[in-house]
Amino acid sequence: MEAVLLPLENALTPLFTVKSPIQLPTTWREALVKYAPWIILIFAPLSLLAIGLSGLSYALNLFSGHFLESLAILCSMAAMVIDLLAIKPLMDKKRRGWLLIFGGFVLTMLANILQFSVVGLLLNFLIGGFFLFQIKYYYQ
Repeated sequence: MEAVLLPLENALTPLFTVKSPIQLPTTWREALVKYAPWIILIFAPLSLLAIGLSGLSYALNLFSGHFLESLAILCSMAAMVIDLLAIKPLMDKKRRGWLLIFGGFVLTMLANILQFSVVGLLLNFLIGGFFLFQIKYYYQ
């Protein structure tokens, strides 16, 4: 039985896999699958700390009319928490781990939209999406 694909996942899969002019070599994909959970384990808490510290100053923005900026910080923090929750399933090569990382990917894109960060949105979509979907089939 084939796993049910999310509509956004279904739309993006061919874009970053079969339609992509560049494909990662198999050895690179396997290395990403092997080391990505450890990279997340190291960098997510640091990112969460940085977002949290900047979030303190942006919390005041909520009261000064910068609601979207505050909402973007919350989306970024939620994405980091989701990434941390994905570590164990990623190590076990479970689809749930990949789906959690995909959820963090979507939340990060939402945060970029709320901050009107076109460059951040494009970089996250193109680079993050490429690597995310290149390793998708390793998670069952």
